[in-house]
Amino acid sequence: MKRGTDCIQLKARGFTLIEVMLAMAVLAIIGMASASVFQQMTQAESRSSERHALLAELQFALLIIDRDVRQLVARNRRAEGQQESFYISNDSRLLESDSGGLAFVRAGWVNPQQALPRSELQPVVYRVRDQVLQRLSLPFVDSVSGQPQVQALLTGVENFEVQFTTPGTGTQVSRWQQAEQLPEQVRIRIEHAQLGVIERVLLTSGAQPLELVNE
Repeated sequence: MKRGTDCIQLKARGFTLIEVMLAMAVLAIIGMASASVFQQMTQAESRSSERHALLAELQFALLIIDRDVRQLVARNRRAEGQQESFYISNDSRLLESDSGGLAFVRAGWVNPQQALPRSELQPVVYRVRDQVLQRLSLPFVDSVSGQPQVQALLTGVENFEVQFTTPGTGTQVSRWQQAEQLPEQVRIRIEHAQLGVIERVLLTSGAQPLELVNE
């Protein structure tokens, strides 16, 4: 009878203080590990979201540049009040850019039924200011008055370079100095703080005479 009573007392004794503390320590370690894993997953998700946002921003910027370059026309533009002798320029000094740039006149600026007092030609400028790639546009090709519309396309741009490909020969040049002619290709190189180096080759509309361009 005594032996049975001893068994009941052992079962009713419960956990010792050491056992309780050990269990709490194990639970604390598991909790800390779970919190660390959750934090790492959250940080990874945040970095992934930021990268996706950057890639979307980059794709949009490249889409806009490609659209404009494809509609490049043989039309002189004004720079600092003077008529340019070349149809396209990447002189950062004239464009007030921190790093490279690109300026030309594009067609295809829709004006339904000529409802607005402008043509379908639009001067555009790409430049870098404070690591932001900007697109500037003006409503008139020959007017030097008025403020340009500024559109921020891509942040984190450390360098923006433009080169041109000569029609026929395929020669690449860093400055376009051929009057009355358009380059066959426009090559852009972007150095981005997070995405690294991005290079694209953009096709132009070709050496299209001004009189064939629908204004």
